Amino acid sequence: MIIPFSELKLFISDFEGKYISSFVNDLARDGGLSRGIVLAEAGNKSLYVLISDGRAVISKVLAFSDCEDFVTDVPITEILGEKPVDLYLFKIENDLVFSWLTDFFTYPVSLYAPSRFVDVPKLVSSFAENKEDALLCLKHGTVMNVVSFEKGNFKGFTYFDPAEKRYVFEKNAVKFGSYLGSLDVSKPTVFCKKVSEKILASSFFSSGLDFLENDPVQIESDLYFSCFKLVFDAFAKVMPVEKVKELSEKLFSYLGGRYPQFYSKLSFSAETSSVNWETVLDERKSVAVEYRFGEYHRYFDEILYLLLKTSASLLQPEKKRSLALDIGEKVRRFEEENGDFSGMFDRFDKLLKILR
Repeated sequence: MIIPFSELKLFISDFEGKYISSFVNDLARDGGLSRGIVLAEAGNKSLYVLISDGRAVISKVLAFSDCEDFVTDVPITEILGEKPVDLYLFKIENDLVFSWLTDFFTYPVSLYAPSRFVDVPKLVSSFAENKEDALLCLKHGTVMNVVSFEKGNFKGFTYFDPAEKRYVFEKNAVKFGSYLGSLDVSKPTVFCKKVSEKILASSFFSSGLDFLENDPVQIESDLYFSCFKLVFDAFAKVMPVEKVKELSEKLFSYLGGRYPQFYSKLSFSAETSSVNWETVLDERKSVAVEYRFGEYHRYFDEILYLLLKTSASLLQPEKKRSLALDIGEKVRRFEEENGDFSGMFDRFDKLLKILR
């Protein structure tokens, strides 16, 4: 279900659900979107992640019945395990619309039914009689229009214009009246949400953002970084730190020549005897979308291949075997502890043959 937005920034089809957390975390890392919403759809389930100041603030997953007469909140795991997923990134510019969407994801549904079962004009009148703050949401097929009431008074509404293929914001009550008059023909499904701190306190509200802590790209990157460190530790045992720095400059210069936008910031610090591997992660925005998530490891494989090839020429046989065993054991434990990365050991094992 599409909800009000200002501009479609990005659409990705055939996305793998488990990388949604990586996608959302990228938005915070890049800081290029002030306010917006991430929508991920798989079958009858829709995940919404509201973005403010570039960071996720609320998420919710709604599942619609086959006939769409019922809607339920479902655990986010039900969509994170889906493949493929259609992923959208929308920008939201209107302050009021952003506020309405925040309320929509914050407050529980007080009414959801096909319009044939709802007297919509009477419902609107009840808002005025009770001086209620409320959102009246009308689902027309795959899109949802939103009407806002403050202390019972009409405040504004936003609706999708199919001719222009965009949402229109309207504060004219007369035009809203004309829209109400058309509902008998369009026959939408009706949402109603009462905006009340009392209701909120009793609904055990949760932001639903725990899933962001399980970022597969970050987790996989951390594994590679630890393996790279093992290689540099092996270098440090056979040459002084100045030579390690000199060697690293040659290696990183070669990598930077292949992909300057991706590897060019890598450097070795003689003071800390470490490499700023995180810069590779920070530069992911320069990578094409199709290689930024499930295929992202290819860039790390290239680094590992170069480091192992260099190790094979510098280390004695015993040291090479020891390094291969240390890396292999680290990856084996990682795969055992992370079921989502099944098959990773086999991939690493092929690279480690360089040292055998």
